[in-house]
Amino acid sequence: MPNIKSAEKRVSVTATKKLQNQMVRSQMQTAIKKFNAAISKGDVELAKQLLPETSSKIDNAAVKHVIHKNAANHRKAQIAKTLSQLEKGVIVVKVDAKTLKQAEQKAAAAKKAEEAAAIKAQRNEAKKAKESAKAPAAPAKKSAKKATAPKAPAKSKKDEAPKAEAAPKKRAAKKPAAEATEEVAGDEIK
Repeated sequence: MPNIKSAEKRVSVTATKKLQNQMVRSQMQTAIKKFNAAISKGDVELAKQLLPETSSKIDNAAVKHVIHKNAANHRKAQIAKTLSQLEKGVIVVKVDAKTLKQAEQKAAAAKKAEEAAAIKAQRNEAKKAKESAKAPAAPAKKSAKKATAPKAPAKSKKDEAPKAEAAPKKRAAKKPAAEATEEVAGDEIK
């Protein structure tokens, strides 16, 4: 930490200039990215509109000494050359490694989703096949249930037991019916 007044001021001035330079550099890079996006889409008209704006941002960065003037000229020449090649139809769209990786990840995710959908469709078909196979046995279940379990007389609310006791009775009633359906199903299979 500086302990001299002029050194302290230099630190604050440097921090301020750093922020200003970052702002100028960011504007320049954003303009270049927009131009490159138009080029990669193959949109010549948009690229023509963005060329003067992009060149202006690059020149502005050079004037403010954020980048060297030769670097600015080199970048302007590059973008003008790519636009010229796009107009002539010579350019092959350049894609950086990050964009390629993102495209591969999207393709892999889409493939995985298609596989999952196919598996789900197969499961649904198998489930429907099982249900259709069980459909003829369903009327047999009802008839077997009616034959084995006679109807109980209706009870009034006063005669009913609490709900906790009613649940075991239902379970007990279901078990013999299930056994009866197994016997009926066993007869049909044979």
